[in-house]
Amino acid sequence: MTKLFRDENGLGRSVLVVAIIVVLAIAGVVTWSLTKNKPKTNPTNLAAATSLAVASSETSACITAYHDSELCSYANNVDLFNHAFQSSGTASNASGTASFEMKNDGNGNQQISYTTASSQLSLIKLNGDTYIQTSSGTTWLEYTPSDTNIPNIVPNPTSYFNMTISSTSAKDYNFSKVGTAACGGQSCMEYSVLVVAKPSITQHVFFDTSNHQLMEWEYSDASTGGSVNATFTYGPVNIAKPSPVELATT
Repeated sequence: MTKLFRDENGLGRSVLVVAIIVVLAIAGVVTWSLTKNKPKTNPTNLAAATSLAVASSETSACITAYHDSELCSYANNVDLFNHAFQSSGTASNASGTASFEMKNDGNGNQQISYTTASSQLSLIKLNGDTYIQTSSGTTWLEYTPSDTNIPNIVPNPTSYFNMTISSTSAKDYNFSKVGTAACGGQSCMEYSVLVVAKPSITQHVFFDTSNHQLMEWEYSDASTGGSVNATFTYGPVNIAKPSPVELATT
C-alpha cells in the first residue's frame, strides 16, 4: 500500500507538473497572440511624426501671417543648403559675367566652378578642408580649417539666397505672387521678393507646384550691379577630394 501510494503520489505530481507546463504554454500563446499585432514604437517613425507635427504648426503660423498656402508650402523648403542639389547659371558683377556650376550635398560640402572665355576658378569645400584651383588642369591648393587667410576668390553664387519665410519674418520680406510660369519642363509658381532693409535688391523665385522646391532663382542688386540667374535640380550629390593636391603655404 505504501509503495502504491508513493507511485500514485509520484504520478499525481507528474500530472500536476504537466498541467502547469500546459497552462504556462497556453498563457504564453495567448500573450503572444495579444501582442504580436500591437504596433511597435519606432523611434524613426516617432521622429518623423514629430517633425511633421512641427512643420504643420509652422505652416499654420505662416498662413496666418501671409495668407498664402502655396508660399507657406514652399517655406518648408526655403532652407536651400539643407538639400542635396546641383545648380547652374550665370553670375555678374562690375568685372563681368561668368557661368557657374555648383553642387551641394546637404551636409555642408560644396563644389563650385566659374568659367569665362579666358579663365576658370574652382572651389571644393569637403569635411572642413578647402581646395582651390585657379586654372583648369592645375594643382589644387589645400587649406585646412586652421588656415586663417583662405583667399575668397571663388564666392558662392547662392550666398545671397538668405530669405526666410515664417510668421516672424513678414516684416523683413515682401512676397508678391506673380503667377504661374514654365520652369524645368514643369509648371512653377513665380514670386517676386523684396528685402525691406535693402530696397535695391530684387529677387524672383520659381518653385514647382508639386514638391514646392526652388527650381529657378533670379537676383539683382541695383546698388552694386550684381546679379545671379540660377536653375536647380535635386538628387544625390557626391563631392570627392580633388587631385592633384598641394598643401597651401599660409
